[in-house]
Amino acid sequence: MTDAQLITIAIAVIVPVSLLIYSNSRISDAKEVLRAEIAQLRIEIVRQFENLDAKLKIHELEHHPK
Repeated sequence: MTDAQLITIAIAVIVPVSLLIYSNSRISDAKEVLRAEIAQLRIEIVRQFENLDAKLKIHELEHHPK
């Protein structure tokens, strides 16, 4: 095999592998960002439910005395 052929084979292997590694790192970054955003949304949903629960309790006290 000539040097040119070896270089061609090396490039044919190295480029796809390096692109795969780069792609995986970007996917990992995206997953971390999404996890953080989902955590924030969960906090917001819990806060909204707590707010709704408090309003419901006030409504019950004002309009449905025991």
